[in-house]
Amino acid sequence: MLVFAPKKPSFCWRWLQACLDWIYPPRCPVCRRFMDVHGQWCPDCGPEAGPLRTLPLTGRRLEVLNAGYYLFAYEGTVRSLLRRLKFQSQRGAAAPLRWLLIQRVHWQEMPRYDLVVPVPLHPERLAERGFNQTELLFRPWADASGFCWQECLSRSRATQPQWQLSLEQRRQNIKDAFCLTRPGGTKAVESKHILLVDDIFTTGLTMDQCAAVLKQAGAASVTGLAFASGAENITFRLSLPDSRDSQHLST
Repeated sequence: MLVFAPKKPSFCWRWLQACLDWIYPPRCPVCRRFMDVHGQWCPDCGPEAGPLRTLPLTGRRLEVLNAGYYLFAYEGTVRSLLRRLKFQSQRGAAAPLRWLLIQRVHWQEMPRYDLVVPVPLHPERLAERGFNQTELLFRPWADASGFCWQECLSRSRATQPQWQLSLEQRRQNIKDAFCLTRPGGTKAVESKHILLVDDIFTTGLTMDQCAAVLKQAGAASVTGLAFASGAENITFRLSLPDSRDSQHLST
């Protein structure tokens, strides 16, 4: 069981964590081998360490994002953990994903950004789920890396689940669905180089719409970063998707 530590853990916190580790010992999420810390993967499991991967923006009519990257392929245990986190509201599934983000990504090539902005959830969805999965995944990394975390976007209206829609329907569904969190919020993003983060990238329409709002508010550039993507392996048609897995690739 993972307990988020304060910046300077107290004796009480360390004692509590030790008790929880004894009751719920850390295990690899794949082979269940005992590990040193919660969320850790054993050397034989999980994706290998690697660089940022370029998102396929060309040919997808994504006209606003300056660039896009993702960390892992949407497959195997990564896909299973993201499903549990996003669709079953299992907070514990975030721990091994955060461990991968810190330990299995070569961050040396990542430029510095003025702000890290998460793709927001609609308030009703946030209340239903209890958390924004993108924040659970990326905020600890952003804070530890010295990036400024800024929740300056919100959903201006509820939208249908994207997995139910064809590509063109998705485009209309997400159009004008985002806005700045408050009037006068342009000062927060004006002339800033922004890293826009989300959990899963498929069509890229959600990120592109968010980027449009940020650019209209004066952002100098917007780069997308997704935790996982299966976009290179999926072809969308102007009809309802056939694969049941498409419901899990909704952004």
